[in-house]
Amino acid sequence: MKLARDYRESAWNILRGRYWWTVLAGLIASVLGGFGSGGSFNFDFNFHVDSGDFSHFVQRLTYGQIDVSQIYSMLRPLAGIAAALGGLFAAYGIAVFIVGSAVELGYDKFNLSMYESASAPKIETVFSRFSYFVNALLLRLLMFVKILLWALLFIIPGIVAAFRYSMAPYIMAENPDLSATEAIEESKRMMTDNKWRLFCLEFSFIGWWLLAALTGGIGGVFLRPYVKAAITAFYLDLTGRLASPSYSAPTSSGTPTQSPSPEAPKLGEGESDSREFI
Repeated sequence: MKLARDYRESAWNILRGRYWWTVLAGLIASVLGGFGSGGSFNFDFNFHVDSGDFSHFVQRLTYGQIDVSQIYSMLRPLAGIAAALGGLFAAYGIAVFIVGSAVELGYDKFNLSMYESASAPKIETVFSRFSYFVNALLLRLLMFVKILLWALLFIIPGIVAAFRYSMAPYIMAENPDLSATEAIEESKRMMTDNKWRLFCLEFSFIGWWLLAALTGGIGGVFLRPYVKAAITAFYLDLTGRLASPSYSAPTSSGTPTQSPSPEAPKLGEGESDSREFI
């Protein structure tokens, strides 16, 4: 049984020589869908306050004579800005949720391709699952509803459910003709007795995420490809397709290097090959 450090090592090796491609793909996957609403917002600043009005207002405020209507007239433009920004963020969130469903599958396929091919990853893979948009959206909706319902019971069941269904996007990325229910059921089967292992893997990045937070979140842009590659390695391990962690991404010559996997030593009587997952 592989440990969290084994998946991190696989991710580190697979990113060599291709890291900046993954950063670019991650950026595209993060923002795609947020700028396609095409909506327009009209800001109406029909508001006039001259210096005399303002000085008069300050004088009245100093003497405790507050004019509520004047305060309202001064704050009214801010309310309009807040409402417009709220609408903008709402539109962005809806677009990301809908369009991002297909982008997520394409991004998963992009990360899988790095383990499957020694060639440089293709950015267009991120867009490769838009032809299965309906299935992708149904999967995201179904996962959202299921996780939300479990979270309503208590926060812990919601977290467990999120890990239980976490492999469904990978499964559909590779098998886009599957229905959302079939992908979720397969994820549930794969994650049986493996949810804690995935939690430990993600938790092992906590130090990196804390450092990224010190940069105002900018560091997360460069950390996310590493985390995603490690989780992809975890998925491939569950399917029995993860190569040795010593695999290295191709160099500039385009020739991959792969060390032969040593034969597992035979165990003597009373010995065990089980290791605690970290």
